[in-house]
Amino acid sequence: MSLITDYSSDEQLLLMQGPRLGAIVVSAASPGRASETAAEGFAAIKYAMTSEGEFLGNTLINSILYQLDQLAKAETKFKDYNQLATAPDAKANALGQLTRIADLLDARSDPAEAAGYKQWVINAATAASEGGKEGGNFLGWGAVDVNEAERAALAEIAAALRIAS
Repeated sequence: MSLITDYSSDEQLLLMQGPRLGAIVVSAASPGRASETAAEGFAAIKYAMTSEGEFLGNTLINSILYQLDQLAKAETKFKDYNQLATAPDAKANALGQLTRIADLLDARSDPAEAAGYKQWVINAATAASEGGKEGGNFLGWGAVDVNEAERAALAEIAAALRIAS
């Protein structure tokens, strides 16, 4: 098992962004109102930051959570999620980064550790897809929890991470 500190600084940054990258793919696949996009980003990070019990045996995830917690305690400013999710080519860029993560993990991590990390990312993306209702009128009538574009995005994330369906 590895720790985040076993990776280079660029690799650490990439690995710490995994859950957010998954959420960006979901949000970019089905653009909605700014409040919906923000809710999706919040749902993903909330899942990621409260999931330590689910992955107790995964030292990589737990060391990432520790690093993220330290950054938050130091009041580090994180990039605005809505800007990231609505940037041109946000979905393609995030999928490319997720593929890089899969390559890195497959090359350097224990298979069980890599599988756990990938599941953590897809779970965060799933939380994002369920985080904001999509469609409907301005009052939200007719909105759905997860639409077809978001389901397709989850499949694309799984493919990028090489998670067997």
